[in-house]
Amino acid sequence: MGLYSAVARPFLFRFPPETAHRIGDLTLRVSPIWSALRPFLETRDARLETKVAGITFPNPVGVAAGLDKDCRFLPGLMDIGFGFATGGTVTKDARPGNPIPRVIRETKQQALLNALGFPGEGLDTVESRLRNLPESRRSRILVSISGTEVEDISECHRRLQPLVAGVEVNVSSPNTAGLRTFHEPEHLARLVSALVDQRDRPLFVKLPPWRSDEERDEMIPMARTSIASGADGLVIANTHPTDDKRLAVGRGGFSGAPLFDDTLRMVSEARKKLGDDFALIACGGVRTADQVWQLLEVGATAIQLYTSFIYEGPGLPGRINRELLKRMKASGASALPTTRSTSPAGRESG
Repeated sequence: MGLYSAVARPFLFRFPPETAHRIGDLTLRVSPIWSALRPFLETRDARLETKVAGITFPNPVGVAAGLDKDCRFLPGLMDIGFGFATGGTVTKDARPGNPIPRVIRETKQQALLNALGFPGEGLDTVESRLRNLPESRRSRILVSISGTEVEDISECHRRLQPLVAGVEVNVSSPNTAGLRTFHEPEHLARLVSALVDQRDRPLFVKLPPWRSDEERDEMIPMARTSIASGADGLVIANTHPTDDKRLAVGRGGFSGAPLFDDTLRMVSEARKKLGDDFALIACGGVRTADQVWQLLEVGATAIQLYTSFIYEGPGLPGRINRELLKRMKASGASALPTTRSTSPAGRESG
């Protein structure tokens, strides 16, 4: 942590955000380095073991979609101590994304504003890359998929799900035109049902955030529709839509430290309104063990983070997990504070 904060982050932050990301990408792809450092970075303890929709992960701290869009360095992320890593978001065809500028750092808030718009190499490339990973690696990988047509998303799902532990369908990116059609319950039900019909791995739906009673009344029906249509879990939530003239497209998604209170509230509301019979991955503003603990207490099954990793570096997952163990010892707990259902609800996969 000290080395990253003192040396690596100041160096990386001298570059534009996407250039810095490419440097980090190249570094994390050097597998021998992270394999060698794994004993010093990873925290392993049976008490941290976490089940998410029937998938067993060594700890509840995962990487959110967006960090490794093309599944280039997922093994490196697991070597530094993440319990699981989410690749993507992957679309059927390669996409350039939105015009630049499309990423802005808000360093005082430890936050990012992005309007990337799903840039990526496309399904064929990612499928080949995942196929070349050993099964021991794939068993801790989720992959995020999206698109604007049910048929395209279904093809991504059909081809990638045999290569990963589970699939996350993103219907909530604020940076991609056309996704809002899936905010209508009937369209969302059609999409989720199509994926469930060919499912043989757990399926998660990533929802938009809600910040008002009106938005909650729109999003909770999306959550309810997802579960009723057969999804095994939800990811709550995506980045917060934000207008900003500094972005070429004028609007993007806000992520980072300021979002945590909203994430905690949304997870709690979703559990109270929808019950315990589904997995719930909390995403948004997470950067400390105390925050992970709070989210697990109100109903999260596991958590994902992204922006805090950009700001705090490769020591972050190990530090969170060590602090979780210290908290368990101090409180006399023998397990993490989640008692909700973490297995599929016995639905037929079709």
